[in-house]
Amino acid sequence: MDERGAPRQYAMVTDVIVSGTVAVVATWWWHQFPWGGLLFGCLAGGVLMWRRHRPLPVLAAVMVLCAIAAVVQVHGTRLHVGMSLVTLGFALYAVLVYVPNFLMAAGAGLATLLFSAALVMMRPPPWLGWRRFELLDALEAFGQVAAFSAVIWAAALIVRLIQQQRTIAQERRAGAKRDRMHLAQIAVAEERTRIARELHDIVAHSLSVIVLHANGASYVLDQDPGEAREALQTISMTGRDALAEIQQLVEHLRSDAGDAGGPSQAVPEQIETVVERARGAGLAVDLVVDGVAPAMPGGVALAVTRIVQESLTNTLKHAGRHPVATVHVWYRPDAIEVEVEDDGRGAAPPRPGGFGLVGMRERAQLYGGKFVAGPRADGGWRVRASIPIGGAAERAVEV
Repeated sequence: MDERGAPRQYAMVTDVIVSGTVAVVATWWWHQFPWGGLLFGCLAGGVLMWRRHRPLPVLAAVMVLCAIAAVVQVHGTRLHVGMSLVTLGFALYAVLVYVPNFLMAAGAGLATLLFSAALVMMRPPPWLGWRRFELLDALEAFGQVAAFSAVIWAAALIVRLIQQQRTIAQERRAGAKRDRMHLAQIAVAEERTRIARELHDIVAHSLSVIVLHANGASYVLDQDPGEAREALQTISMTGRDALAEIQQLVEHLRSDAGDAGGPSQAVPEQIETVVERARGAGLAVDLVVDGVAPAMPGGVALAVTRIVQESLTNTLKHAGRHPVATVHVWYRPDAIEVEVEDDGRGAAPPRPGGFGLVGMRERAQLYGGKFVAGPRADGGWRVRASIPIGGAAERAVEV
C-alpha cells in the first residue's frame, strides 16, 4: 500500500492496482455469482481509489457495500464474506494511516472490528466448516477477525510512526533553514548598522568642519585673505582625510575583516589626531591622559576613537560660540574610559533617525561597555564611555 508523501504517480499506480485486485479477486472468489462479485468488486475498488484522500467516508461506504453483500441472496447463495473482510482491511488501513486524529482513527478501527465480527457471525465463511454457530464458534470467529485486524493495525501503526518521524525531520530541517535565514538577516542588519555608523562618523565630522571653515572663509574673505586661505587649506585637508578614511572603510569591507579581530591601532595617536583636527576646526580642546594604553582589540580602539570624534563634532555643531572642550582618557589594565565635556549650551534635541548618540551607545555596548550622555549641572554637555579590554570585550562580541 502507498505511504503518504510518496510521489503522486506511484500513489495513482498503487490505487489502480488495489482497485483492480479487489475487482478481479471478488469476481473469482464469488464464482457461483460472478456478476455479483464483479459488481461488488467494481464498486468497492472505485470507492477505495479515494481511501487516502477521504479515508473515513471510504470506510463508511465499504461498510455499506459489505452489509449489502452479506444480506443479498441470489439463487440460494450468499456472497462470500471473506472478500468483504479483505475490502474492509484496505479501508481500515487507510483510516489508521491517513486520519490525522489518532483517537478518531482508533474509534473507526474498533467499529470496523465489531462490524467484521458481525459479518462473520451472520454468515460463517466456508473454511470454518460449522453447521451450527454456537457461542464457542462465535468466540473463535471473533478471535480470527481480531487477529486479522491486529495485523492491519500493526502495519498501519508502523507506517504512521515512520510518517511522523519523517514529518518531524522535515519540520526540523525547515526550522533549521528558517533559523539560518534569520541569523543571516540579523548579520546583514548588523553589518548595515556598522557601515552606517562608520559613514556617519566619517562624513558628519568632516562635513561639520568643512561647513564651519567655509562659513568662516566667506566671512573674512575681504577683510583677511590670509585667514580665509588657511580656512580653505583646512577644508582641503579635511576633505582629503575624509576621502582616505572612506577608502579605508571600503577596503576593509572588501577584505571582509572584523573590527574586533585586529590588534590595537595606537589609540593615543588616534585620539590625538582627532583632537588636533578639532583644534584645527577652531575648537579649543584640552586632552588629559591617565595611565598607559594597554594592548586592546582593534574594534575597541576604533570604538573609543569614534566616540571621541563624534563627541567633539557635536560640540562643534551644538555648543555655540567659542566653546571649550576637555577630553579625558583613563587607561586601565582591564578597561578604557573616555569622557568628553564642554562648557557650551548643550546638545540640540536629537533628530528622528539621527545616528550620533545612538551610534556611540551601540559602539560601547557592542563590546560590553557602558555609555552615558547628558547635560552637566553647571552647563554644557558630557559624554562618558567605559569599554572593557580583553576577555570581557571578546565575550561581549561573541554574545
